[in-house]
Amino acid sequence: MRACPVCGAPNDPADDFCGNCGAYLGWSDTPPAPGRATTPATPAVTEPADTPAGPG
Repeated sequence: MRACPVCGAPNDPADDFCGNCGAYLGWSDTPPAPGRATTPATPAVTEPADTPAGPG
């Protein structure tokens, strides 16, 4: 059995993609290290600074 690193669903050892969520299962059946993010971090969104109203 090869667990999907995204959803945890069981897959066959020969599967390249998860049958449940479609995630790529990687090149080995070694699970990711604990505490390691499996998706890239989303950059923080900053609010635009207050700007004075233009003429009009």
